[in-house]
Amino acid sequence: MFKGICFLLFFIGLTWLAWPLISGGPVLPVNSSNSGNKLVVGKPFGLSAVVPDPAKGYNGWYLSEAGVTETLFALDFEMQLQPLLAASSRQLDPLSWEVSLKQGIQFHDHSPLNAEAVKWSLERIINPDSEVFNKRLQGLLDISSITVQDEQTLLFRTKSPNAAFLYNLTAPGTAILSPASNTKRFFGTGPFVLEKTVPNQEMRVRAFPDYWQGKPGFEQVSLKMITNPATRMLAFEAGQLDVAAYFPEQDALRLQNRDDVQIVQQPTTRLCFLFVRVSDGPLTDSLIRQALNYALDREEIVQAVLAGQGGTVAASVFPAILPWANLDLHPYPYDAPKAAQLLSQAGLQDTNGDGMLEKDGRPLLLNIWTYEGRAALKPALELIQAQLKRVGIASQTRITKKGSPINQAMQRGQVQLGLQMWNTAPQGDPDFFLSQVFTSQGGSNFMGYQNAELDELVRQGKTTFDPAARKKIYDRVQEIISQDSPVIPLFHQAMISAVRGDIEQFRSHPAEKYLLTHCLRRKK
Repeated sequence: MFKGICFLLFFIGLTWLAWPLISGGPVLPVNSSNSGNKLVVGKPFGLSAVVPDPAKGYNGWYLSEAGVTETLFALDFEMQLQPLLAASSRQLDPLSWEVSLKQGIQFHDHSPLNAEAVKWSLERIINPDSEVFNKRLQGLLDISSITVQDEQTLLFRTKSPNAAFLYNLTAPGTAILSPASNTKRFFGTGPFVLEKTVPNQEMRVRAFPDYWQGKPGFEQVSLKMITNPATRMLAFEAGQLDVAAYFPEQDALRLQNRDDVQIVQQPTTRLCFLFVRVSDGPLTDSLIRQALNYALDREEIVQAVLAGQGGTVAASVFPAILPWANLDLHPYPYDAPKAAQLLSQAGLQDTNGDGMLEKDGRPLLLNIWTYEGRAALKPALELIQAQLKRVGIASQTRITKKGSPINQAMQRGQVQLGLQMWNTAPQGDPDFFLSQVFTSQGGSNFMGYQNAELDELVRQGKTTFDPAARKKIYDRVQEIISQDSPVIPLFHQAMISAVRGDIEQFRSHPAEKYLLTHCLRRKK
């Protein structure tokens, strides 16, 4: 049974102030700038709009994390589906789902949550004529019609059988809003009301006293965007933050024995991995891709980059905390001689004695790109480059501001390896990530990967409603990915947050989309 949103703990992803660098000098006392009923949080990512409609871009994530908006369903800490604004659901046939709503819930404008509001909220994002139409969410939900059966009950019909349908209603972009919402203001159902947004700097929320699960423990929360991990750490140590999310692992080790600090660590569904360009260039050869798997020492990466505590070596694209993970798969072991053998079988040799490999007289040179924003990526990139050099593979590296230029360059064949960190189960179901990344027509298949068996299995997985049968299908899909290596999983990251010792009920969530709750409070 779902025990309330406190057990989800909305994780912070709001707009953050570009925090000034903290110069030397005395450390400020804990909470020196914070009143007892105000919380200040720092995190690297946030909103970029003054009126951040949850249907647009990543706004829904940041608003969900801030406790402003809520969805019909949510994921618990075991990544199991639970009703949130919904009271219950039942599947009537392969295309039909009946959903009943909880009674007595109010929007922030004090209007009641009812079936008409849910219909309005979801139709606005799937209607191509709507100004907030979201093509990604339209495809995710695959809704053909929404019918109001009575004040608290709806009937959803999908265009095709979709076993992930209820999971997809946890997507933050499907937040349920009051129909009084417009382009200048919107009203959610969460424990906090949006008060002010300064794009790319700060988001402020205040308590909603009539929240359906109880009055929030903080009157006001300030959520600040601090992109640099070191700056975020310094701000926390100077007493300017109550919570610092994505805290650097080495600094977490240093602070973990302090009585006035809580180091909160949560395994997540975020994967650090390499996209591999398989449709052109040197990595079309599966022998070379297998060699890369053996040449990379994942344990060394976890120990060096994450201080041995911020993640676990990956065997699959899904971590063991997910019920869909194939636990029969094991990480590729580090085996440099095996890598060298495979490279030799692929026709690569060091013909000029410089220690670097060539094929047909041409040097093998891989372009490896990553992006800013996540502290682990830069040192991981440097270590990957060094590990590949040990087996004679030369590489050039580049760090971009965002991930999208990497994806575009890979599609053009300019990049052979793209180092990324993605949430592989944002809705708790495997279909979205597998469909988007690995199917031939997937919108995020930057690798140019095609496998007819995988395409058919993913199609079957989406249309199979028996959980045990789906599990077998997705186990096989993960085997194929491990064998073909269109991506190379490195590690599953844990979320590390530094929290003041007097903050109670803080817990981050495996899917990273929940944090601020009505239960979060300061000790009295």
